[in-house]
Amino acid sequence: MLTLLRRSIFSLPAPARHLATALVAGFLLFICAASPAQAAQLSVTVVLSENTGAYREFSDALRESLLKRNITPVIVEDPARPVPNSGLVIGVGMKAATAVAASSAPAVLNVLVPKSGHEKLLRDFPRRASSRNYSAIFLDQPIGRQVALIKAALPDKQYVGVLYSAPPVELAQLRREMAEHRLGLYEQMISRELSLHDALQELLKTSEVLLALPDAGIYNSSTIRNILLATYRGGIPVIGFSSAFVKAGALCAVFSTPVQLAAQADILINKFSEAQTLPHAQYPQEFEVAVNEQVARSLGLRIKSAAELHDETKAFERNKP
Repeated sequence: MLTLLRRSIFSLPAPARHLATALVAGFLLFICAASPAQAAQLSVTVVLSENTGAYREFSDALRESLLKRNITPVIVEDPARPVPNSGLVIGVGMKAATAVAASSAPAVLNVLVPKSGHEKLLRDFPRRASSRNYSAIFLDQPIGRQVALIKAALPDKQYVGVLYSAPPVELAQLRREMAEHRLGLYEQMISRELSLHDALQELLKTSEVLLALPDAGIYNSSTIRNILLATYRGGIPVIGFSSAFVKAGALCAVFSTPVQLAAQADILINKFSEAQTLPHAQYPQEFEVAVNEQVARSLGLRIKSAAELHDETKAFERNKP
């Protein structure tokens, strides 16, 4: 093509030839200047806390999405390995997020981390708090979504109890949301003077529902079974925060799947590739609802299907002022 263009130019009269040569030179200079920017490919590294379960499911889904845009992410399966100091680094889970926060990676997006964990990293690594390119997609759900699920699943219940090992960052918002939905909130914090068992027993005296917040000091592998047994004996349904919690005996839960979180991360990565900045840390956009129908029957509760509860919860959010 350039050969034909050159022949055409040389066939022109001298004045026209000089003008055409200048125009072509300018055009080629524009192409050469634009090409590196267009050809520059975003470098994405995904650091996994573990190469199993939800972490692997997230990375597989994200990799598939990125490949469709000709981005081939590097998957690091061991957070102890060195983290790249360029491009965008995705920390998957708290172990990976902690390793990435301590690194020199200039742009970081953490996923599958609780909001409390993200805020702890900001305190532990102050330079990250001042960075415009340090963000997260939280693992936990927004408080309003959890309260909306309670209203949809248990419209006849009025008194909700919560346990915590330390006042959660969302406590003020939780109180507001409960008041807006005309629900009574009862709180108990465990301490040296008040054990988990005693705090739970006190709470069950006044509550009709137990809302489980993602607090590892309360809900962990050594306590969940006893908590669920105590609430079951008291006829108190538990609103959990994961599908595993529902399988263990909670009545229902709202949660986001690794695939949904990967889709949201892909959107943020695309925005970063265009603007070179990351949006603020955010809650999951899409979610699922799980229901344990056997627990509902055992407690004598009539509960809607997971799909119906999902749609009603979504409608609460959509219609919220």
